[in-house]
Amino acid sequence: MSIYNAIVIPKICNAILKSYQNYWPRDLLQVYVCSPLDFHAQTMNWDCGYRNMQSMLTSYLNCDSEVRDQLYSTGILTIPTLMELQKKIENAWFNGFDQIGGMQLDYTLFNTNKWIGATEVVAMLRSCGIKACVADFDFTSRQCDLNTMVQIIWRYFQTRCEKQKKESSDGSNGHSGFVAPLYLQHQGHSRLILGVEKWINGDVKLLILDPQMRKALQFSQKQGEEANILRQGVGTHGLNSKSKYQIAYLAEISLDYDETDFSKIIVDELRHPRLQYI
Repeated sequence: MSIYNAIVIPKICNAILKSYQNYWPRDLLQVYVCSPLDFHAQTMNWDCGYRNMQSMLTSYLNCDSEVRDQLYSTGILTIPTLMELQKKIENAWFNGFDQIGGMQLDYTLFNTNKWIGATEVVAMLRSCGIKACVADFDFTSRQCDLNTMVQIIWRYFQTRCEKQKKESSDGSNGHSGFVAPLYLQHQGHSRLILGVEKWINGDVKLLILDPQMRKALQFSQKQGEEANILRQGVGTHGLNSKSKYQIAYLAEISLDYDETDFSKIIVDELRHPRLQYI
């Protein structure tokens, strides 16, 4: 197993915002982007989940938030290596989190090339005391479609970014505002959603960060075009070619879970009666 570190592009969100400052498309109405994070690129064909976790954790640790405080309290002060993440997920299983997922992977990740997905991410975060959740989107069930998922993602960023602006201006909770990225999983691959755009015709487009190495090369070769590289709409083949997605996210609303019982079971929180949207 390779132990090479990922290529890291720091503060990718700052570059995205700068690209809008340099060129704002004529028909673009609004943009919402998550809090700053560092982009960790893939080094192997199976490590996308770990690299996305590393990118997510840079967002958590770089921002003055309760999530950062919680990570500090569990001993996560810097970004874990790939092998350290494997051990942390195993420890989450050992402590009873996501037993079904652990069973599927034989409760073993360390020093293997096994893929991980959204439920492993959530299990690790919950084991650190962070209220992470999973939302399932199955377009084959006819209960939702890609447009529904995109609109839910729009509301996620809109509500949290507007709240961030308010908190940053009045310092109401002692922390600066924090908006976490979304972990987007489909069969065989995962990516991060860093933000959303709304266009004059009503279209919503997602800013999706793919951890593949070729994307890292695009960022280094096409500075100033970050938003164009990330932008995907419902008509984009890479987005509309899948029929099932899972999204891992941080909950704003308390689920009233007993930390020693229900919180260890990873289910589709989108259907929880107290959560209308992620």
